[in-house]
Amino acid sequence: DIIAKTKEYIQKVQTDGPSEDLYAPDYVLRGPVIGPINRSDLAKSQKGLGIVAAFPDIKIDTFGYTIDPENPYRCFYFQRWRGTNTGDLDNYGTTFPATGVEMETPVSVFSVVYNPEGKIVYEQVGAVVDRHEGNTEGKAAVFGMLHTAGLKLAASPGDKVFAFIQRMGHFAGNMGRSWSREEEIPKWWVSQSRGADETEQW
Repeated sequence: DIIAKTKEYIQKVQTDGPSEDLYAPDYVLRGPVIGPINRSDLAKSQKGLGIVAAFPDIKIDTFGYTIDPENPYRCFYFQRWRGTNTGDLDNYGTTFPATGVEMETPVSVFSVVYNPEGKIVYEQVGAVVDRHEGNTEGKAAVFGMLHTAGLKLAASPGDKVFAFIQRMGHFAGNMGRSWSREEEIPKWWVSQSRGADETEQW
């Protein structure tokens, strides 16, 4: 049961953190301006963001699980994130003092795709449903947390300035990765769009 499996996965991530045995070796994550990124790079990048300590009361409401009628291995679900920025944000060595602001993100849609062995091979994250909800100026999930903590990034697909900033971050080498190195992106991934690049059609 893919829905039950996804509910168990979300519960585990929110209580114990992700377990690497849940993921396929050729796993990819893609968000509106992040990815394609593999598990190793994702874990390193998330650690450097410092968002967990900045929002110790984070609460994520997950609902609306449904199976893609055209792909029985894919489960969609919705999330709304709430929390208070009571801790300083240590973002790759730059400290943003706690704002004390209560955050509510807009609802966003996520999905996971399993391979036939039951491992997660693809995650799509943080696609905003209604940007007028919440108090994060339309930013969802991690970007909503960063916004509330004072790191207000104008990040959206096709934003050439943010795409340039991402590439400069890769060049500097001290701010995590927005997508994995070309040779480390699984071969099944087709799109040549990286990070905030425009979405190309093929």
